[in-house]
Amino acid sequence: MESIKNKLIRFMTGRYGIDPLYYAGLFLALGLMMINMMVNSTILMVISNGLILLMVLRGFSRNISRRRSENEQFLKLWNPVKKSGRIFLRRIKEIRVHRYRKCPHCRKTLKLPIKRGKHMVKCPACKESFAVRVIV
Repeated sequence: MESIKNKLIRFMTGRYGIDPLYYAGLFLALGLMMINMMVNSTILMVISNGLILLMVLRGFSRNISRRRSENEQFLKLWNPVKKSGRIFLRRIKEIRVHRYRKCPHCRKTLKLPIKRGKHMVKCPACKESFAVRVIV
């Protein structure tokens, strides 16, 4: 068993390996496979299998600089989506205790405690006051 592990370590030395783009490609391929089970399309099967093959070949690639630049380009697109998703989930989690409103002057998002009715709020960024109506 130890010799197989050492052979695998020697084989993977100098190769790129797994990164976030690899995981995204595999999840996309799995999603396409799930859709394909309902639709039964040859095109979806070929695309999902090709995507899996592409991700495996990326992992075994020795061209590390090229794979790293591909991953950086992917992360430039993915990180804003991930950030907005986290903010959305946090808003859902805190919906019973906080409300989020944007300041009309500086457009900064404010996290306000729930106070029923209409009241004045002072923005901590621009120091402007504005009326907020919270409906519970």
